[in-house]
Amino acid sequence: MKKILVCALIAGGMLAPLMPSAQAADPDYKIVGYAISWGAYGRGYTPNDIDANKLTHINFAFANIEGGRVVVGDANVDTSGRNNFRQLRSLKKDNPNLKTLISVGGWTWSKNFSDVALTPQSRKAFADSAVEFIREHKFDGVDIDWEFPVTGGNAGNIERPEDKQNYTLLMTALREALDVAGKADQKSYLLTTAIGPGERWIKNTEMGKVAKVVDFMNLMAYDYNGGWNKHSGHVAPLYHDPAYTREANNPNNNISKVVDMLIAEGVPSQKIVLGVPFYGYSWKGCKPDNNGEYQDCAGKGRGSWEDGNLDYSQIEKKMVDKDGFTRYWNDKSKVPYLFNPKTGEFVTYEDSQSLAIKLDYLKEKKLGGAMIWELSGDRKETLLKQINQSLRPTGK
Repeated sequence: MKKILVCALIAGGMLAPLMPSAQAADPDYKIVGYAISWGAYGRGYTPNDIDANKLTHINFAFANIEGGRVVVGDANVDTSGRNNFRQLRSLKKDNPNLKTLISVGGWTWSKNFSDVALTPQSRKAFADSAVEFIREHKFDGVDIDWEFPVTGGNAGNIERPEDKQNYTLLMTALREALDVAGKADQKSYLLTTAIGPGERWIKNTEMGKVAKVVDFMNLMAYDYNGGWNKHSGHVAPLYHDPAYTREANNPNNNISKVVDMLIAEGVPSQKIVLGVPFYGYSWKGCKPDNNGEYQDCAGKGRGSWEDGNLDYSQIEKKMVDKDGFTRYWNDKSKVPYLFNPKTGEFVTYEDSQSLAIKLDYLKEKKLGGAMIWELSGDRKETLLKQINQSLRPTGK
């Protein structure tokens, strides 16, 4: 954050320094886009396809953890072949102010976080390896995507109750190592973290403490509902809908409640970067009541690359008020949805209307910016352009 020292001349000719509030909002909103390694395969999407001028940061997903160290996730496309890392570096020719971070972990590769966070020795070894990684591959920082501390991640993850405290200690070790490296290299290395969107994440972490050592945190403000549900729901509701009374639904599982809880935990609002999904989820065989909303379904519906998961580009081009689908609007949660009464297909997604409301909310709450998962889902850049025009209207 830019710090400005303003001196005011007072009576008698004395100068009194007026320091800005530590909680002052950063006027330079962040636009953080996740770029995926596997886009280089069947999707045909690599960093060369990214408009670097519409982003302030790119988080590359993902690096893995092996032997307690950060390692290249897929050498076949990241450091050879299509060479995603080289392409990322070349984007700075178009946007010299662009910052690139390596994101470590993710849903698939979070198994070993608990082990690397366990002891002072393991934390130091991991942090040192992260520094070596970003120096070798010329990244500007590290993004930790631990899914999830304590409980709730992928099957086979190592989980411990003490992950709650050890996550804080791991982030602190990374901060210290990056600061030492930055001093030696005469640059400021960034440290960020992706954080879960619900009460469980807040219960199982110490976000007020973590906020003190990270530059900002990317709130994964999506996946509130998806194909793991046997009923339809909304992927990224801004507010709670009282009509959503399905079993196990938590009225706090919506974006506004989680943001308020994070701030109550001591997280400065400007360090919260609000995640936006460039994808949607679909179900099939949903009952027709209420146009398929919150209804029992027969499983995952169609997908762009896998059943039940749709790129926004496909939704936008082929499904909105087309192919038997009608678009509807939930005014409580401020989200759109599609329903096809013939097939019982229900689709939840983000569109320009819901995004505009979220961007206004972001500004009202003085949040730090917007994060995108993930860039290949919006090939026409419909949503990306909207974010850019809203948060960086002068293009700076």
